[in-house]
Amino acid sequence: MEIFQRLALILVVNLIVYYKTLFYGWVGDDVERANRKQEFNNIIHRWWLQFISMKHINSMNAHAINIVVHAICCCMIYLALGRSNISFLAAMLFTLNPVNMQGSVWISGRNYVTASIFTLGMFLFPPLTWAFYMTSSYFAVSGWFAPLCFLGTKWWYMVGIIPIAWVLTNSNKVTIHKKLWETAGLKTTNTEMRAMKPKKLIVFLKTHLYYFVLAIFPFNLGIEHDYLRGFGTNATDNKIGYKLDKLFYIGLTLAIFMAISAIRGIVWGWQPWAWGIFWFSINIAMWCNFITIQQQIAERYLYLANIGIMYALASIIIGYPIVITAFLVGYLIRLWYVMDMYLNDYWAVEYSIMESKKMHYVWLMRGVKKWVARDHQGALYDFNEAYQHKPYDLKVLYNLAATCFVLGDVVKARDYLAKARANVYDELESEVKPAFDNLEAQIVVVEKAKAKGITQMQIDLSKVMVVK
Repeated sequence: MEIFQRLALILVVNLIVYYKTLFYGWVGDDVERANRKQEFNNIIHRWWLQFISMKHINSMNAHAINIVVHAICCCMIYLALGRSNISFLAAMLFTLNPVNMQGSVWISGRNYVTASIFTLGMFLFPPLTWAFYMTSSYFAVSGWFAPLCFLGTKWWYMVGIIPIAWVLTNSNKVTIHKKLWETAGLKTTNTEMRAMKPKKLIVFLKTHLYYFVLAIFPFNLGIEHDYLRGFGTNATDNKIGYKLDKLFYIGLTLAIFMAISAIRGIVWGWQPWAWGIFWFSINIAMWCNFITIQQQIAERYLYLANIGIMYALASIIIGYPIVITAFLVGYLIRLWYVMDMYLNDYWAVEYSIMESKKMHYVWLMRGVKKWVARDHQGALYDFNEAYQHKPYDLKVLYNLAATCFVLGDVVKARDYLAKARANVYDELESEVKPAFDNLEAQIVVVEKAKAKGITQMQIDLSKVMVVK
């Protein structure tokens, strides 16, 4: 009976806390998927495309699905990780942790939640690991290495599923390429991001540390993160990423500690906290920028890995009611107020700026929205703010050039365009050249007109663009 009472409590808390998200709208990728033209074969096909986030039809229905799948995932944490006091506390912590919002609230992040449910299914019903593993992989790539968490248990041989699934079967080799290249977004990266070399371990350890701290103390939340943003795209951010600073040494210390605890757990048996951080490390490793798959940092990548952190945290604080209360109340208050970040596309940007005022890319996004609304003066302000935080960013420089041109300042437009050309990543040169040449041609036309004494002329704004 106690099991059902706890499951009911988890479900009720999820419903109460996330009820207001039913009235939220579209954010980020949601907008494109809501506007995407789609033919439906039948009602089942229509429902399925909405469930897997390929087509958004009704925002209230979509958010209702998110509430349900997040609640199910929290219940699975309790059931799959032992049906104990620790796993129950872990489920409650996970329910309220605001770092999970890109799964619990953001519609386009739902597949990471669904994949996590099936990943947990492997540990609830180990004999069915193959079925759960392949189903999880259909929704998202986040759980590809999760069977390694069977090490040190009587089901240790389940780790063999990984090479069988992705190396020994030709059809799955095609699937892994598609999942990584298209679905996960590897095709959006460049050679430096995809390169595998020893010094990438520096960035790996820093990223691993960042996610570890973010999971416990959800700070600077947002649709984008400033940390390591731009790594792999320009020399300045590469230098910052590869720097042997204090974060590297703290990350190295943490990794060594985790490695020792993992070896001890595999050989002599697991302590709950040790298995929890092992789960975290296994499931966050692929997102730690040894190979940058899409974004350098994204909260949705942390969803599955955070299950392990919450389990480890629960095992440590389980005997301290005051500490438990502090974490639960702290997470709840933080979640309740920051959740409105996903109210709609406008507030996603505004809240992200409030969370991290130095995040240049969010300022750039804000400027693009104003540009689209023909508020060019407002866009200039936001692009300038982005410039203050990252004066060498290609997109910021180009957008400043375009905005200054539209506002009639061709001198500044040419200056920013020259700086943009100087900061083009070699691999991007062929892609950005048409846009650069087009703006250059527009500037030349105005310069020639001014040279002839013409003080006014009409500009076709449809030929001038900004980038996001």
